[in-house]
Amino acid sequence: MEPSPGIEKKSRIKTHDSPTSEPPPPPPPCPRPPETQASVPEYPQGPHVVHTAPPALFTNMTTMQSAMPIQFSCPYCGNYIITVTRPVPGVLTWLLCTGLCLFGCFLGCCFFPFCVDSLMDVMHTCPVCRHQLFRYQRL
Repeated sequence: MEPSPGIEKKSRIKTHDSPTSEPPPPPPPCPRPPETQASVPEYPQGPHVVHTAPPALFTNMTTMQSAMPIQFSCPYCGNYIITVTRPVPGVLTWLLCTGLCLFGCFLGCCFFPFCVDSLMDVMHTCPVCRHQLFRYQRL
């Protein structure tokens, strides 16, 4: 017995309201616009040159061209600090002391340059780790 053509049509037709119908497929994703990324030129990595003042005469510490405290990134502790300055005897102090002693100020007046901060070198130190960073030389 063959099924009647009317029953076949009813079974083939699916209604959207029936609970057995499948949900419609999701819409295709929207095409993305091409990404415009700024091209960064690639440079060959070579040694980085840092220009500093030449080292001091009797020490291996670099010299700094300021007697005032400066803002600086400490290479030892990595903090961004304002240096602490301290006067220390330098070449100018010793030359003035020797010159005063030669001219007859040998009764203690020859030590006068050691009492004047503007005649002494200036040592810059880090306030956090207490490392000596720079030395400003008067002469």
